Amino acid sequence: MPEQPSKGSSSPTLRQQPQPEPADSQSSWKPLTVAGQILKNMTEEDHIGPSWLLPFVPYVEKNLDSSRHDYSQTKDSEFNPVDLVRKWLDTCEKVHKGRCGMSPHSGASPWSGPLLLIDVRNHCIVATPTDARYIALSYTWGQDDASASATSQNIAELQKLNGLDMIDLPRTIKDSMHFIHQIGERYLWVDRLCIVQDELAKQSQLNAMGNIYAGAYFTLIAAKSTDASGPLYSDRSSPWPRKLKRPPSLIKHTVSKENSQADAPKLSGKKIIVTQAQYLMRSRWYSRSWTFQEYLFSKRRVVFQGDTVNWECLYEAWHELQEVSTQDRVLPPYHDTPLTGFKTPPWPDMLRFARLVSIFSIRNLTFPEDILDAFAGVLSHLSRTFQHGFISGLPQMCFDAALLWQPWKGTLKRRKSVGCLPSEAILPSWSWVGWTGGALNSESWRSAANYQYEHLENPQWKQCSWKTISTVSWLYSISLTSTRKPIRIAACQSSVDHESDALPTGWSKSDQGQYYHVRCLDEPFRYPIPIRDPYIAHTPPISARYLHCVTKRATLTTGGTFTSSASQCTVIDLFIPTSGAWAGVLRLNQTMEDANGLLPCQDMELIEISMGRVENNAAEQRSFDEWMRGSWPDGEGEGTYEFYNVLWIEWIEGVAYRKACGRVERGVWEGIERDSVEVTLG
Repeated sequence: MPEQPSKGSSSPTLRQQPQPEPADSQSSWKPLTVAGQILKNMTEEDHIGPSWLLPFVPYVEKNLDSSRHDYSQTKDSEFNPVDLVRKWLDTCEKVHKGRCGMSPHSGASPWSGPLLLIDVRNHCIVATPTDARYIALSYTWGQDDASASATSQNIAELQKLNGLDMIDLPRTIKDSMHFIHQIGERYLWVDRLCIVQDELAKQSQLNAMGNIYAGAYFTLIAAKSTDASGPLYSDRSSPWPRKLKRPPSLIKHTVSKENSQADAPKLSGKKIIVTQAQYLMRSRWYSRSWTFQEYLFSKRRVVFQGDTVNWECLYEAWHELQEVSTQDRVLPPYHDTPLTGFKTPPWPDMLRFARLVSIFSIRNLTFPEDILDAFAGVLSHLSRTFQHGFISGLPQMCFDAALLWQPWKGTLKRRKSVGCLPSEAILPSWSWVGWTGGALNSESWRSAANYQYEHLENPQWKQCSWKTISTVSWLYSISLTSTRKPIRIAACQSSVDHESDALPTGWSKSDQGQYYHVRCLDEPFRYPIPIRDPYIAHTPPISARYLHCVTKRATLTTGGTFTSSASQCTVIDLFIPTSGAWAGVLRLNQTMEDANGLLPCQDMELIEISMGRVENNAAEQRSFDEWMRGSWPDGEGEGTYEFYNVLWIEWIEGVAYRKACGRVERGVWEGIERDSVEVTLG
């Protein structure tokens, strides 16, 4: 969270320290790359992976420990997904007391659901009936004919009896309609048919995607096929027949139909489910940006993947070969049950948001300009707790710190809108949404979340001391000529440290120095932050192309490049042109080979975007590329590193664009020649 700058001297003299372990070997804030890499840790029966990742990995965070999940195949049997899914739904309703089917609507939070549904009995589109129970489809569009969509030109025809028979529906959608009809349900929601693609209401429906999937009776996930032209599932006569590709972990456990029940080997359901998670995370469906929030918000998921089907709800994950018990389970307290598949606390959880962005940023889009629309449901949902919502994917309440996003590894390049000129690009260079090609480093947002307590794996480590300090007043605009509006960065309350200071309404302080809010008494904070009133409508996500400010500008020169120990990125040293003294670093968006094009002593134009400081302790080194450069304060816990956060920019037709982000030591920045400049960031 940002705070106001204080007066003081520049940083102490620095010195060289030993090289640390790689950042992801010791950090509880490990940057997330491809989630499948984390599953490498899931090889032991008693190890599922780091707890902070589980809510984002399919299946594995659910109840998997009971012997009822054991697998034992003794005979071939006909595969009937209709009967199986009916059984799963019935078991979930009975055993989980209906909690997985609860509506996300509550008086404290206005709920907007789907405007239209497919009536699978009458093969037409209908206005959503009151209290209609519907199933949502999650699939990949692929390169399918876009004409099989609802538009303002054909919606009237599609709403007539058998109207959907008049267009060539993709195979996945036709199979889904048939499957839903077979299990006895009537309504199906499919984005391309239930959102009129060329009407103004489209954006409000995109913002409501979280509610739409959360409100579904269950979500039907079509992960078998690479696009909508493929089938929902394969016809087959038995589970895991030899002619089909079977999970490697099951091959050695194959049981012939001649085996007796007593001789049949048992395999833990946990290993089967972990294998299924691995396969799902390698599918094209999982790689697509649009399916991210569809999975995230769904409370019950029927997943057709490969040649099998799996179940996942708020409490359990099941595979098709297990016997599912209808005996009562011990469930969490009622108030701990999320109203969506994505449980969100009543306060702004920046740590979780950073992890979500890290995972989402590596997914793929056919049309790069869809990036914000594909994330709109998440942003709209989180806007209920993040004061003032989001601007182009960055939270307003900690906007200064959010601008400090950095890549984790790989080469980032600008997302280019298909068919648009560079001057018409709608994706800003100053936000992570404007770049593609690699994962975002969640570590770079630690200062934005320093009101939260981190889970520290090393008990000797201290809580985050990294602070971002506001030095620039920002405005945003949708276009170059539209009205400029101020960005409302929430006031930091970290200075409330004394009994005599008046705490904000609703806050109290414990004897141990922790702060609590009346709406979340089970969550300690390091200092008070804005907690939104749930009865006040939240700010919808804003898509802005430009930032505006008046700031300081200076020129430094390049030095050598190195691979950061805080990430897997290429970093370049900055030096003072006149003296040749070390000044700071920039983390580049390109590989070491590509960075070789930057010649030594090349001038780099930098602008100031904020100030920062951090204490000298081991827990902080994982976030700072320059920790090993030049020198550092003598001794653990001695000294404070103070710096200015800067952007390396280039100018195109009077508009500046971000090329890289870095830091310059405070004493250097304040001592070199700078000028004041009015900047529009595009």
